[in-house]
Amino acid sequence: MKKHSEKELRKLPADGKIAYLIKPILKVLQDAGGQLERSEIKERIADIDDQIAEYAEEVKQSKRTGNTYKEFNFKFNFAIKDLLFNDLVTFTHSSPIVLTEKGENLDLDKLDAWTIIEASRKHWEELSKSKKQKTFDVDDSEEETQGEEKIKDEINDKLLAAIAKMSPKKFEAFSRALLTKMGVEFTEKGVQVSNDGGIDGYGYHVDRSDFRTTRVVIQCKRYNAGPVREPQINEFLGAMNKYQADYGVFITNGRFTTAARTAAKEGSPITLIDGNELVKLVIRYQLYLKPVQTYVLDEFYDSEE
Repeated sequence: MKKHSEKELRKLPADGKIAYLIKPILKVLQDAGGQLERSEIKERIADIDDQIAEYAEEVKQSKRTGNTYKEFNFKFNFAIKDLLFNDLVTFTHSSPIVLTEKGENLDLDKLDAWTIIEASRKHWEELSKSKKQKTFDVDDSEEETQGEEKIKDEINDKLLAAIAKMSPKKFEAFSRALLTKMGVEFTEKGVQVSNDGGIDGYGYHVDRSDFRTTRVVIQCKRYNAGPVREPQINEFLGAMNKYQADYGVFITNGRFTTAARTAAKEGSPITLIDGNELVKLVIRYQLYLKPVQTYVLDEFYDSEE
């Protein structure tokens, strides 16, 4: 198997993209104590690598069906399976991804991700034969993801697409409605200072468990092109100091660069809510959502015996 030295993730061939994801996946699992949900792994590897974050947002269209999809989701699932084949992680249907003892003790500085790809080849070939396929192409972007994970991805994509169509004014109102559900009480000042020094809302959060009230300001950026960068975080920090806020909340439907996340940790407390976290909060607080019940067949039904 030929190795590739190309650095830009989205220009790598199929196996190169999978190999690129392996180390970050192992790193966030090790850092988290060895266990994370798939969605949490996706978010964390995007947070530590801007190239992964950009790749995760890229939408493609299938030449065969015309449907849109995110190639990242398929390559991510292939990487997880490769780690499973190499006894580095374990999981069952709908369970978190858990590092094995081998995965916990693995020295990532010495790891060559391509050895994992190569060791997995025979497993993919056996899987291909068991499914009675004539050929098996690891670049097949129509490969099925796991049932519940696929449903979650579809819901997330629909929500993000709907939010992306909002006007900036509607997105601000939407963000304030969400934070109101989370316990922030906005004042009229929150509307009056809109677009003044990077503040789109001003209010108070009352923690009734310890009778503490804190001042909070928010910044809302509906970005459909490009991430939030460090200068915007620094500007927001200045605005927070101007209004003597105890902490700030910066909300975007996009993402934050690694430098922006670092800047947010160096000054006054800032909670960053990117597109993925925004979707999770909207679902958690059922903001303008109507929940419905559905079912996904377990792996039991995949076998004839």
